[in-house]
Order: sequence, then structure tokens, then C-alpha cells
Amino acid sequence: MKSTDYPALYQGASELSQSSQDAFYRAFFCHMALLAIASIISITNSPCAVVAILQAMVLVGALACAVYLFMGRPDQHWYGGRAVAESIKTLTWRYVSRAEPFDKIDEIARHEFRLKLRAVVDQNKEVARLLTTHLGNEQISPELELLRQTPVGERLEYYRTHRIIEQQTWYAKKAAANKRLVQKFYLGLFVIIGLAILFAIAKVAYPTVQYWPTDFFVTAAAGTLSWIQAKRFQELSASYTLTAHEISLIRQQANGPMTDAELSMFVGDAENAFSREHTQWIARKDT
Repeated sequence: MKSTDYPALYQGASELSQSSQDAFYRAFFCHMALLAIASIISITNSPCAVVAILQAMVLVGALACAVYLFMGRPDQHWYGGRAVAESIKTLTWRYVSRAEPFDKIDEIARHEFRLKLRAVVDQNKEVARLLTTHLGNEQISPELELLRQTPVGERLEYYRTHRIIEQQTWYAKKAAANKRLVQKFYLGLFVIIGLAILFAIAKVAYPTVQYWPTDFFVTAAAGTLSWIQAKRFQELSASYTLTAHEISLIRQQANGPMTDAELSMFVGDAENAFSREHTQWIARKDT
């Protein structure tokens, strides 16, 4: 299913999450880069007023980034937008699969779907106020209605291929990637701290040498640790691994034919597994 087939609310929330994530990364890296530059300037220990003014300007820039991260809270908009988008995606797959609570006649199911979308908006009003794109688009696209009208066997195969398998593959790749990243970043952190210690010892051994980059490596170490904490690589790896295992077990249920009632139960089990992982986005939004 293409992203444009999902409700307009999903598209708006997904775009909000992506743009807020990009804004967070830009501000975070800019903040750490400016601090690193300020530490490099301090190494020169120059009495020149121009150097002092330059360092002050760099620190003001770092302060501006910190204020934006605190006041603008792009991380909350990132997590909140993703939580809303994933909630709507789950509702959409339930709807097109005729799964509970949309296992009724089309008119009633359509009404229930709109009510559920409204409930998501009501529960996330702060995020909803920021959804300024796709306002004129449909909430129930023709593609969703066509999928809903297909025979139960086709609905099962479509859900198995485009939801179960794709999600299992995505979670497995993300779990492995986050595991690799946490190892690489911690290795880098150890190297940076080791260099800082080396230069600190060298400064004692060679007191006549004026310039030592110890402060730069201390700042770099603090930035690396902050990035590890911000990305939560270990937490994500564990969460993604658990979800991938759970999906693999649910996937085994889709090997044979199903009735509408069995498909509804199957989709419900799968979407509940996805929702348990998605609740972490809500938890992050509230921290």
C-alpha cells in the first residue's frame, strides 16, 4: 500500500514526524559542532580580542541551538507525529482487512473508521494542531475501499505480503542496524575518551607545551554520549528484536485459508503486536 493511499491524517502526521526529526538532528549537530569549535578556539588561549569575540559568538550560537531544542521541542513533535501516524496506519489495515472493529457492513464500518480517526485527533490535539498539510485530501481513499471489497483470500494474501512480511523485514533490519550502531558509537566514545586521557597525561609530562586538544576531545566525548542517549540504540534494538520475533510467530498463522472471522482475529493479533511497539513513541512524546 502506497503512503498516498492512507488517510490524509496519516500523511500529515508522517510528514510532521519526518520534518521534526530533521530539525532535531540539525539543531543537535549544530549545537555540538559549535561547542567543539568553541573548545578549539579556547586551545589557542590567544589574548587577541577578536578571538575572544569570535568564541563568544560561537557560544551564543550554541546557546541558541540549546534554547530551540528546549523550547521548540522538535523531538516531541517527531515522536508525537510518529505515534499518530502509526495509530492511523493500524486502524487503516484493520479497516481494509475487515477486521474488528470494522467487521460490519460497509456503511457502519466507514462511520466507525471516521470516529476512530477523530478519536486519535482528540487524544493528540497538540500534534493535530501542527498537521497543516494534506488538509484537502480524503481520509478514505478509493484504494482502501477497493481493498476492502476483495475476497477474503486476497485480503489475507495482501495483508500477509504488504503488512506482515514488510514489517517483519523492517523490524529485523532495524534491530540489526541499531545493534551495530551502538557498538560503533561506544567504540568511538572509548577512543575519544582514551585520547583525552592521553593528552591530559601528556600535558603533565610536557608542561612547557602550550597547546593541548584535551578540551576538544572532552567535548567530543560528551557529544557522542549525548547522541547515543538521544537515539536510544540499545532500547530500540531490543524493542525491534522482540517485535520481529513476535511477528514471525504470528506470520505462521497465515499459511492456510481463513474465514472472515479468522482473518479478523489474525489481523487483530498482528496489529496488537505492532501497537505494543508503537506505544514507545507515545512514551517518548510524554517524557
